[in-house]
Amino acid sequence: MDTWSWPTVSSGKAAKVYVEFGTKGHAGDDAGEAYFQVAGTSDKFSLLGRKPSEYHITVSLDGMSTKTSPQGSTVDLGFRHDAAINWILSADEAGAYWSNSGTTTDWMQQSLGSLGNRTLKEIAMPGSHDAGMSTFTPGTIGANYANTQAQYLDFGGQLLAGSRYFDLRPVISNGQWVSGHYSEVADVWLGGNGQSIADIVKQINSFTSQYKELIIINLSHTLDTDNDYKDLSQDQWNKLFDTLKGINNRFTVNSPGKTDYTNTVLNDFIGKSASVFIFAQLPGGITLGDYANQGFYNQDNFPLFDSYSNSNDANKMEGDQLQKVKDNRNLVADGSKRKDKFHILSWTLTQQPEDVLNFDKAIMNLGVSVFDDLVDKAYNAFTPESFPNVLYVDSMGIRDKPVVFPFDKPRSVATNTDIAALAMAINNGKAGRNSYITGR
Repeated sequence: MDTWSWPTVSSGKAAKVYVEFGTKGHAGDDAGEAYFQVAGTSDKFSLLGRKPSEYHITVSLDGMSTKTSPQGSTVDLGFRHDAAINWILSADEAGAYWSNSGTTTDWMQQSLGSLGNRTLKEIAMPGSHDAGMSTFTPGTIGANYANTQAQYLDFGGQLLAGSRYFDLRPVISNGQWVSGHYSEVADVWLGGNGQSIADIVKQINSFTSQYKELIIINLSHTLDTDNDYKDLSQDQWNKLFDTLKGINNRFTVNSPGKTDYTNTVLNDFIGKSASVFIFAQLPGGITLGDYANQGFYNQDNFPLFDSYSNSNDANKMEGDQLQKVKDNRNLVADGSKRKDKFHILSWTLTQQPEDVLNFDKAIMNLGVSVFDDLVDKAYNAFTPESFPNVLYVDSMGIRDKPVVFPFDKPRSVATNTDIAALAMAINNGKAGRNSYITGR
């Protein structure tokens, strides 16, 4: 191996290691081994580099097991040239290990023993920005899939990848309810349509029929694209709610008033069944009416901090978002010092005017370009008292560019659940070290 040097990794931290296979014509028999032991325990695992035919890094669980992989398992991490592969390992309060191997589809239910008595303000979860934009149907001149489509996986695929918070933007187009991604620039509307709302409803119901997870849906940016991109009328909002009533397992209470459900513990949502919490960013003059008793809520019921960086520069976005976590999250017992509003970490790059027609800077490409820093840079910046509730991303569940030359359509790329394992690592390695959170 040309480069194979592994450090001691501090508990609760991420380490980045550069690995380089032989480059002088002898790479066919390259091999490397690194041995780790979890301090204070007898638990061990190994990292192995091999190139019998392809470059691969594997994890050998020779002296331990995780919740999803038995002792003796071999986990193939693959290899990405000049890009990261991730091995994420954390332990919950009961001492059980979690990793990004095996099946974590119902990660909330699997970790309910440690998360069940935590409020939503005290839990981290993956989230999907522009969740309905997993496909592109032309809307306006100038819109294309590169500057309009934000997700590679459809709604159901994002659920399987671990996402639990969804930014859904319903619009009326050709008389139908669809997901939309529209912006007004200099009095001109630009954008297009994604997945139909009917299809999303079916995929949510398919998921909740199998998995007892909490799904949070934030309705916003609603428009009537058939009528000059006007805001929805009260009657149109009512018809949208009627359509969404097709979602099973809606979290429903009578007369919720202004109750803040971010203060509700996870057990109250999914202790017995799946739960879908739907809240709407209602414009002035629009009310829920009786839909408030049918599983629909407004922004008073789910107050949150949500401030994106509006930058296409990774360093600026990352610095801005991490500073906002530091400034706005302080989960401590002292109520006079506590800052615990439900926090969205918008780990997203925003196309600027010079990017809109540059397919290489497609929204999905920008999304994957900052994922490695989320696992490394962001995780190390979080503390037990200061961490976000939603890891909010474009390109949920992928890490390789799907938009490449000849730019005729997104190419096929591998999917992964690393972001779910990262959320669990925050819940275990960060929040799990906060006695204010775990002591109740």
